[in-house]
Amino acid sequence: MTQTPTETVTEQAGTGRTRWGVFLAILAVPTLVVAALIALLVAWLFTDDSVEADVKKTSCVQALAFGGAKPPAGARDAWCGLQAGPEPRYEASFRLRRDEVGAWVAASYPEGPELRTEQCRSDAVDACLNGGPVAGKMSAVQIEVTYDGPKWSEVRFVAFTP
Repeated sequence: MTQTPTETVTEQAGTGRTRWGVFLAILAVPTLVVAALIALLVAWLFTDDSVEADVKKTSCVQALAFGGAKPPAGARDAWCGLQAGPEPRYEASFRLRRDEVGAWVAASYPEGPELRTEQCRSDAVDACLNGGPVAGKMSAVQIEVTYDGPKWSEVRFVAFTP
């Protein structure tokens, strides 16, 4: 028997098959989820979603008169608004000298009620007033006074139909 020479075929040494593609695909999903959550957070932070979107700026004389009050003479930084809805709700906020707040309330409501320092809605409020129908009108009034330093007070006035 004769021996036949056998041919040997050499395998080409190439790079092995890696799984980087699978790894990157698995890593891409959580990355996209985190990026979407960050985008939603940024959108939420920079949009105005306040509940007072229906409040329109109005005259402070009109807002205070609805609650039977007179505009204070020394008020600063006044803002007044009317909330849209079936019943009118006027809001006003302004700064007034601390020693003038009691006189303003007394002049606006000579027959009472008076400001009180207890049983206010929040601990941050220094004085408040809750009054039913005032000045012959069918409106209720809420006044909250927060002392802003030794000389000034921030007054929040709300007049609405109960």
